[in-house]
Amino acid sequence: MRYGIISDIHGNLPALQQVLTALAPERIDQYLCLGDIVGYGASPNECCQTIRELEALCIRGNHDEAAVRPGKEDWFNPEARACLLWTRQQLTQENSQWVASLEPTAQVKGITLCHGSVPDPDYYTITPYDANYSFQALSTSLAFFGHTHYAEWFRYSGGDELPSRHPHPEGGTCEMEAGYQYLINPGAVGQPRDGNRQASFAIYDDQQQQVVVHRIEYDIRAAQQKMFAAGLPPSMAWRLSSGI
Repeated sequence: MRYGIISDIHGNLPALQQVLTALAPERIDQYLCLGDIVGYGASPNECCQTIRELEALCIRGNHDEAAVRPGKEDWFNPEARACLLWTRQQLTQENSQWVASLEPTAQVKGITLCHGSVPDPDYYTITPYDANYSFQALSTSLAFFGHTHYAEWFRYSGGDELPSRHPHPEGGTCEMEAGYQYLINPGAVGQPRDGNRQASFAIYDDQQQQVVVHRIEYDIRAAQQKMFAAGLPPSMAWRLSSGI
């Protein structure tokens, strides 16, 4: 099986379209989406519809939850909150119901999907200590996560040693070895924050036991113009240019 792994789309349709164009010739058997389809960007309905048409196995992120659960937006800073309130008003009833139906975690063929961490979808997995929180709760050898918008992975051998961290903001290949567990972040499609403004995604080949993280240029200006036209906070549009 070959899996296309995407996460943190955040309503950025130009980025999502470019990523799916890159994935189209890759003989993908199933798409896996790690949440945050909406939030920040100006195309929440189009992004929801695109993911639904892919028939992706999709879990919910914290922005997805906040977009359909009144009160959750209070957890966010003022700019993110403004985007969430706008998104809530824009979502069609059908897409809102679909987002509300998403589960916080999922498993498929020995793969765990989570948003922030295995135990807690809102938790930020950044350091080896953070990753250890997930590994202690992980029942499979492989998990994919998002939330931080960093393309990287953690490897864990068990026992008392902390997991090792492997940042790959330019993309890279993780050759999985027997006897280890892996926690892999494909990076963000729609709002990278690892210093690389290119959209990020991954391909997992379970026969090769290999995960490849890819970075790809997309029309950032088009995404920004959509955000400006929608009246969303300009800071959320400008940050797309720098990948922070």
